Amino acid sequence: MIHLHKAKLTTNELLWNGLIFLAVFFTAIEAPFSFTYRTSIQNWQLVSDFMISSIFVIDIIYQFRERYFKRAYQTKNGNSGYWWSMIFVDMLASIPFDVITYSFDLHGYQIFALFRMLRLVRVARLYALMSNLALVPKTLRVSMLFCVSIMVIHWIACGWSLIYPTLETNITTHYIKSLYWAITTLTTIGYGDITPDTNLGRIYTMPIMILGVGIYGFVIANVTRLFTTADRHKELSKQRLGDVANYMKYYKIPERLQGQVFGYYNHLINKRFTENDSSIISDLPMALQNELQTYMNMKLIRTVPVFKNCSHSCLKDVSAALVQKSYSPGQNVIRIGEIGDEMFMIGHGTVEVIFKDGTVVASLHEGQIFGEAALLRETTRNADVRAQTYCDLYILKKADFLEIIEKHPDLLDSMEKVTSRRVTDRRRAA
Repeated sequence: MIHLHKAKLTTNELLWNGLIFLAVFFTAIEAPFSFTYRTSIQNWQLVSDFMISSIFVIDIIYQFRERYFKRAYQTKNGNSGYWWSMIFVDMLASIPFDVITYSFDLHGYQIFALFRMLRLVRVARLYALMSNLALVPKTLRVSMLFCVSIMVIHWIACGWSLIYPTLETNITTHYIKSLYWAITTLTTIGYGDITPDTNLGRIYTMPIMILGVGIYGFVIANVTRLFTTADRHKELSKQRLGDVANYMKYYKIPERLQGQVFGYYNHLINKRFTENDSSIISDLPMALQNELQTYMNMKLIRTVPVFKNCSHSCLKDVSAALVQKSYSPGQNVIRIGEIGDEMFMIGHGTVEVIFKDGTVVASLHEGQIFGEAALLRETTRNADVRAQTYCDLYILKKADFLEIIEKHPDLLDSMEKVTSRRVTDRRRAA
């Protein structure tokens, strides 16, 4: 079932709609060929026709279930007439015409083969689905566009074969010649080695030539749009990098500061969707913004070893509790002697750990944590932690941590293992 109101399909829905498209694609290739060359029905055709019809029947049942058991409220939206007309077409498309004509030995069964082309209605609906879903994988949309192009070329080749029937015993050779003519005509190459020599052939060829120009432009435009749209935000970010470079050159910004600026922009390009993810969701209600922000944070903490084996619900609770804070180079994040009640995760940047004597004992970067011992016990900080670069840190308060481990004890076990390992490493280093 296709739901145009959805923003994204689940994996199962993508697979199911993909299976339906493959079934329709097979029919769109096989049925015109069988009709054009008057081939006898083979056993494999009977099996495939039965299987494809079964897929359509299952899909109709699924549509009924979705509408009347899960989305009954949609029947009030004024689209019932359209929905029923689509169901009627799907029911006709699910009839196994090959099986019926073969079973009853109907004369001229090739004509009935064309009735299976009703399944092409699903291609139009699937294409509308792909156009409305911004988050459908681009490889899937490109593949579908490619298959539709093959179908059109195949139909044109079959049409040419009907106008100039084969005088050869080898159907394959005749079809390849027809396909060759169709491709050279559509691509406006037209070598001229196969040309129409009757009025009917010329009348058929002229609109195909005009169609070829349109199809060529349509395919190129759509493929280009699919690839450029997919990386639009990254391309905009790269353009901004060029503007920033010109800005710093004009104002003679020191190289040290330039490196930090470019480092932060590269972080935005590689680690985030845009330079300001929050602006994308700023029009939504605050409750929805908070929910989406939680999932943005989950992308960060999944890379942190202490959370690697935690459940999805645990990660979600931790993400919701995180508070983001920024620090400038040289600014202290933690001071020796402070009472600790929070843990820090580095989203971007680098911090250094400094003992009392001024010795730098560690340099931590994005994806690492520090201060986690304060979540497990009452403690005072035994080292300074200072930002080396511009940093984005995510803070987890002890009060929030205690609430989380009541629901997810596995997080406590993981945190204790990390803390114990760090204490052991410090003792060995000493």
